[in-house]
Amino acid sequence: MSIAFPQFQYRFMAAMGHVIFPANFHPVGTQVAAREMVQRVRPAAAAAPEPGAGGRWLVVGGSGGFGSAARAVLGARRGAHTLNLSYDAAPNLDSKNKVRQVGSPGFHRSLALEQELRAQGLVARSVLGDAFDPQVREAVVREIHEHFDGAIDGIVWALAAPRALDPRTGKPVQSALRPLGSPVTLQTFSGRDARTGEPPRVVELTVEPGTPEQAVGTTYVMGGGIVDRWISTLLAADVLAPGFTLLTISYRGNPLNEGLYRKGLIGLAKADLEYTTRALHEVLAARVGGRACAVEGPAVVTEASGGIPGVPFYLAHVMDVMGEAFEDPADSMRRMFDAHVGEAGPTLDDEGLLRMDDRELTEEVQAEMRARYEAATPGEPFPEPLYDAFMRAYAQTRGFDVSGVDYEAEFDPAEVCAPGE
Repeated sequence: MSIAFPQFQYRFMAAMGHVIFPANFHPVGTQVAAREMVQRVRPAAAAAPEPGAGGRWLVVGGSGGFGSAARAVLGARRGAHTLNLSYDAAPNLDSKNKVRQVGSPGFHRSLALEQELRAQGLVARSVLGDAFDPQVREAVVREIHEHFDGAIDGIVWALAAPRALDPRTGKPVQSALRPLGSPVTLQTFSGRDARTGEPPRVVELTVEPGTPEQAVGTTYVMGGGIVDRWISTLLAADVLAPGFTLLTISYRGNPLNEGLYRKGLIGLAKADLEYTTRALHEVLAARVGGRACAVEGPAVVTEASGGIPGVPFYLAHVMDVMGEAFEDPADSMRRMFDAHVGEAGPTLDDEGLLRMDDRELTEEVQAEMRARYEAATPGEPFPEPLYDAFMRAYAQTRGFDVSGVDYEAEFDPAEVCAPGE
């Protein structure tokens, strides 16, 4: 039976800080956007790498955001064989729910990426599962043995999970986007009222501090402990090639949202990730002559962007302030691998970090951002061109507003979900 998703359905959740709750996605649009990303990062035909020239890489969290972008760059631009690990809902063609029939955006993004990369003569595979599950680590080891000649040359760690299963207890552990110690006041915007035409408005909200238990849970989910367990497992299995590279990608935030980010509970987790990455550098150097580097990415529009209090407001403004200098995940990952990750090793700052947020955090950009924040008055209309630009970019992460896609057209879920060659 054919179905259609003519428009992006979502709602703003005022009680949760005016975050955006998406109700659907478009599988065809998601696949088209993924293929366009591969084509955009692919070098000219004369400079195309030989299959395998870029080594063999595992991308943890490789179905969206920085992870899918890194995979596209590694494969299409550098000629790497890639293995994705992500926790994406697979299609359930027997479901009566149309969205469940077609699965999740991450599933379709990976599907299209793999079709493109395989057409280039590359190995491109996925394991669907929870990175916190020890059995999933063993499944990845088996994949490496069976399809990647028994070793990998690098890992891009781009996992962004809101929760994780603790295998010791069998219970889920939740992360929390909360300040540390004191409440924080943020600015965001409300949604446009489709019925009345009421424009989006500037909203001020206060986020209460997290509890000690939430701090522990957030560090467990988003800190470096899970990376350490993965590297230990892969070293024990002897599947890390000589000269192996680990890149852990996260987001530090900026001075305007540091109360929720760098100085909040997630900041504790990110600091733990950075510290663990530095420690793993020493381990990898001693064991396999390898290296590890923590990467701080820029603010980008991803599937998660709409669900974090205050982030849509910041992104809408910073996209406008930076103009053509604003990078999406593919732009950032292409620049990272082209300019910073070479034979000599990553280009690091004084803290030992690879700063891909360097353009966003210039004084010129942040001074203009401060001025805009100070001028924003709660209750006043939010600039509609900025609102529309952000919502368009956010819709594209869900497969909508993608050029060349007929959203009125029906599609067969079985055909859209088929793996192809």
